[in-house]
Formats: sequence, structure tokens, C-alpha cells
Amino acid sequence: MGRSDAHEVADPAEPRAELPRPGTGRYVLKALDKPDLELVMRTGRLATYQNREYLLREGEPANGIHIILNGIVESTHAGTQGRELMLSTWEAGDFVGAPYILGDHRHSWSARALGRVEALHLDQDAVRRLIAQSPPFAVALIECLGFKGETYSMLAQTLAGQKAAERLVLLLVKLCENAAQDESGPISLGRITQANLARMIGATRQSISLILSRLQDDGIIWTGPTKMVVNDLAALRKQVAVGVDQ
Repeated sequence: MGRSDAHEVADPAEPRAELPRPGTGRYVLKALDKPDLELVMRTGRLATYQNREYLLREGEPANGIHIILNGIVESTHAGTQGRELMLSTWEAGDFVGAPYILGDHRHSWSARALGRVEALHLDQDAVRRLIAQSPPFAVALIECLGFKGETYSMLAQTLAGQKAAERLVLLLVKLCENAAQDESGPISLGRITQANLARMIGATRQSISLILSRLQDDGIIWTGPTKMVVNDLAALRKQVAVGVDQ
């Protein structure tokens, strides 16, 4: 599905849909009514990425955003001594390419497919046209950028922790909050591994395993090979308040 001429896809004289309600969250397309959603889909370019294929690379010139339609994408940063740090994982509905979606800049991190991924690429020209033509899209984009800013702020706070256990608990709490589920019951964190957690907080997999085992023994979490469930978010938050042993 290719790009369309802006004059063919929208008439400025036509009434626009109502702006999305505040708090629509992290998914830019979910906030849009059908006419605006169809406009975005016509304006973008569909692309498919295979496992470990890059949607964008650290250091390369940026050009718009990639909205994930299916699959999982991880954001990574090349750290010191060639060590790769995992910043976050993004699912269907999220986009990668922030924070500078417009302007002349280079990517500060990479985005790579985990398995097969389908995405909609909106280059900078397309993003500018959509901002001008669709106020709901512009508002949704701003809200999503706010969510991403909070996510990276959380990462900075997590990495600033002095102990691996403190960093891990802070990360798990934020992942629970981002899951947007009822906090009164168990919260599934979906596809997540000990290796990924270790890469996200700059720790060893062995230390992550020990910390998770203690949390599981206390009944706070349950862990499987590629899945984790937080049984008691309130108890997990208390671990942050009182401090946890490394």
C-alpha cells in the first residue's frame, strides 16, 4: 500500500472527527476513528521484516516513524566495550523512530524485529501531512511521545539504581504499569526472558535469576521460560520502598 497524494485523501472542507480523549495512551492508531485511520493507512508504506532484521539503525539518519502492525520490536543501544543494552520492547500498536520524528537528526538507538514483524512506515513528509490534515492523529502522536518519554525516563532511573535487585524491581513495576491491566489481580508481562531483563538493566543473567527466584519464593511473581506474571503489584512496590538485597 503506497503513499497517496494529500489532495486525494482528504478534503479540508469536510468536517473532522472529534479529537481523541486524553489518556488514549501509547497506541497512536487505536486512538483514531475510521476516517483518520484509513487516511493514515493510505499515506504510509507497508513493510515486512524478518527475525533480527532492523527497522532502523543507531547512527543512521532518521526519517519518520514505523508503526508496528504485527509482531514485537526491540530497541537496543550499543554500549561501552561493544556490549548491547536493551532499552525496551514494543508491540503491535506502538511505533519506533522517536524522539525526533521530524527534523535533521540521527537515531540514538536501533530497532530490530523479534520474529516476523509488519509495520507501516510514515516518512517525515507523510507525518507532516497527517499532522496538518488530521488533528486526532496529531494529538495521538503527542500522547504517544509522552508515553515514550516516560518510558525512557524510567529506564534512566532504573539504570541509576545502585543494586541490580533495585534496578530489576523498578523495571518490573514500570512494566506492570505499562501493561494497562487491572492492578488488583495478576498482571502478565507477556514475552519476556531473563536474558532480556539482564540486558535492560545492565546485569548478568545469573543475578537476575537469583533475584527472580527470591521474588517467586515470596509469591510476588511467577516465572516461566518466556513469560512472567506479577501476582502482587503492591508487594512488588513495597520492595522498592524498603529496598531489596542484591
